[in-house]
Amino acid sequence: MPASRFDLAHATLWKKQRPTLDHIRPKAAGGSDAPGNLQLAHAVCNWRKGARL
Repeated sequence: MPASRFDLAHATLWKKQRPTLDHIRPKAAGGSDAPGNLQLAHAVCNWRKGARL
């Protein structure tokens, strides 16, 4: 049971949008695969961000 109506909407969004690992500092800009440089992002958001900082 969700704690609030906002939790449900976010959970539904994660089901529809595949979660991916996003590089905070893109590898194209010298970023690494270190855990501190990774964050969870929706696949579409990650794709839109591309190699931007």
